[in-house]
Amino acid sequence: MADFQYYFEQLPCFNCKKTTVSTDLGWLTAAMKADVQAQVAEITAQDGLDADIAVNVTCTKDEARDYLLLNFYGYSDEELADQVEADDEKEVADEIAELLEAGSSTIVFEHEIALQSCTACDVDAE
Repeated sequence: MADFQYYFEQLPCFNCKKTTVSTDLGWLTAAMKADVQAQVAEITAQDGLDADIAVNVTCTKDEARDYLLLNFYGYSDEELADQVEADDEKEVADEIAELLEAGSSTIVFEHEIALQSCTACDVDAE
């Protein structure tokens, strides 16, 4: 298993865009996190920040299995070793095989990050 960790990042509030708020980045390797941070920095530097932002995460074939099971199927890192349901394992293997048909050794997934609102914006919304 690749070394995935669940990461958070201080990102702008999606309402006021001034205050930073702890935001889930999801399950990533350290290399993926660095790439995601660079993409997020580029996106947040532009005007028109949406509540949900999409970045690209590049995985090897081996990382793709864990990435999908952690981020899309909701497994914990402890469950990856021996508690993955056979149906989920098959779906993930099929998806990876389909994505690798093009002959590439890496897979790129669109990874969505939901920006949060700050406490001041929560108070104003009520």
